[in-house]
Amino acid sequence: MVSILKKSFIGWIFIYGALSLMGCSESEKATVPQYLIKTPVMIITNSDFLEELDLKRTAYPYNINENSAEYNEMVIHLVKMLSEEIILLSAAADKSVIVTDQDVELAEDEFKKDYPEDSFDQILLKNALSYSFWKKRFKKNMIIDKLIDQELKQKIEITSRDIVEFYKKYHRDDAQNTENKAGGLKKNATEKELIDRLRLQKTQDHYDEWIQQLGNDYPVEINREELKTFLIDIEKTQGSENATDKSK
Repeated sequence: MVSILKKSFIGWIFIYGALSLMGCSESEKATVPQYLIKTPVMIITNSDFLEELDLKRTAYPYNINENSAEYNEMVIHLVKMLSEEIILLSAAADKSVIVTDQDVELAEDEFKKDYPEDSFDQILLKNALSYSFWKKRFKKNMIIDKLIDQELKQKIEITSRDIVEFYKKYHRDDAQNTENKAGGLKKNATEKELIDRLRLQKTQDHYDEWIQQLGNDYPVEINREELKTFLIDIEKTQGSENATDKSK
């Protein structure tokens, strides 16, 4: 589910108008754990962020740090992504949405069926990704999936009229009996398949509004001074004095 939503909502990261950039005074640093990103419920530390940044860099040219503007854009993009993620995880923690170790093990076994022999280990090695970090992220994704399913997807009402309109919308060509615009839905789909696909579409349609409300409930704070330590040559970048403001 989370992979589908991520592909469908690549623009999610632009909804953070309510987020603020905040620094810490020396006295605050002495009394609370250091953070880069936080909500009232949890924090992302510098070391957490560095792990995520190392992973994100694998998707970019190895010499991306030679282009400060592009590199800084990558960092800010990651900040936005993790800001959304921490909102979701904070809501999950507050609502006692959890997955057990057994749930994770079963899901991992099922996931690895698509990677015969040692191909999974080879992927981790190729991306310089530790198994422990992969599993931690895998569990986070499971928690977010469960939250979305419980708090958004399952609460969406589907009427008979919705089903009829959905069917007509994606099945106008009577001659087409294979996969179509519904993303794999077939002409002879059962009512359950129609409802599942319609519920997914409605989940996607309502996601932006839902995550904005969660953002109000779990406001994000970003430590401006700590964020600067991850940026490079900001004084040489156009508008560098306000570079971190992009994450608002």
